[in-house]
Amino acid sequence: MREGAIENVPKIAQPALRHRVKIQIYQSVQETSSDEQCSIQYLCQLAGISRASYYKWIHRKPSRVDIEDARILPLIQAIADENNSLFGYQNMTYALNNNSDVKYNRKRIYRIMAINGIESHFRIDQRHSTYRKSTPQETKDNLLDRDFNAEAPNLKWGTDITELKYAGDKLYVSTILDLYDRYPVGVVVSRRNDTKLVHDTYFMAITLNQGATPLLHSDRGFQYTRKIFSRMLENDGLTQSMSRVGHCIDNGPVESFQGFIKDMAKVLFGKAHTYEEAAEIIYRTYEYYIYRYPQKRFHGKTAYQVRQEALTANTPEQYPIAPNRRIERFWERIEKSKAKHQAQAQQ
Repeated sequence: MREGAIENVPKIAQPALRHRVKIQIYQSVQETSSDEQCSIQYLCQLAGISRASYYKWIHRKPSRVDIEDARILPLIQAIADENNSLFGYQNMTYALNNNSDVKYNRKRIYRIMAINGIESHFRIDQRHSTYRKSTPQETKDNLLDRDFNAEAPNLKWGTDITELKYAGDKLYVSTILDLYDRYPVGVVVSRRNDTKLVHDTYFMAITLNQGATPLLHSDRGFQYTRKIFSRMLENDGLTQSMSRVGHCIDNGPVESFQGFIKDMAKVLFGKAHTYEEAAEIIYRTYEYYIYRYPQKRFHGKTAYQVRQEALTANTPEQYPIAPNRRIERFWERIEKSKAKHQAQAQQ
């Protein structure tokens, strides 16, 4: 990497990248002098470094920091290899700390990863909203009212359906997400986007959480506005809430979560060629997320850890959602796009 290119990266990364480039230059001089039998002086001049600095590097003795970094590097590399470089430095730090009695500093992990060229392959794709017109049998007020914080598990659930394309075909993933700990209490994959998909997801969630009577929030998709579904929730003691028309931000946590899961699946497992492969990838990605993915909001804990602690605590720990204007602007753009599609569909 050239100096000009280093200047274009964030300042926090520049020292580590400069160090990495310098080491690469020294290593190139060392390897070339052995292979090509060129003089050290000539190679140093060619590389733009002094011969004294090169020999200082050759005869260096590793410091305590170097020794500790060398011990940590294989731990980082093992995690990166295992999940196809899903983690950036922050989640890598959480993962290391969750699996060790030693608590590592995130700046150190950042430096080690930058020097050794270990970076996250996880990129969030740009989402495009679509509008599907339906005639609801029943609608409910937006009782959730964008209050996405919950004081304990099983108080507020959100649900949605997303599609996943594979090999010219697609499947549908229905999720019920607990807003307290972002724990998927129900996940079902199907070839069909129908009422049965929603019912199966609900039955899974309610069966695994006996006695739970949360508020269940959804959009106004045809599956959620059927009388049979509303009666089912009512009979089980749940309160139904629905997003306003054209306001997908009302169900923002679940919609963004499903997009996040699809992006994670691409990094962890790549492309699927059959329905069976795609379904397995989705279920395995959810499993990885639940048990292995540390989250900043939860101070590096996984959704599973947060849920288990809360279910056994007299007073569950609180994890308030920090305001994020960037995310708010993103959802505002989505709402405008959805309103545009809705207007076009009604013409």
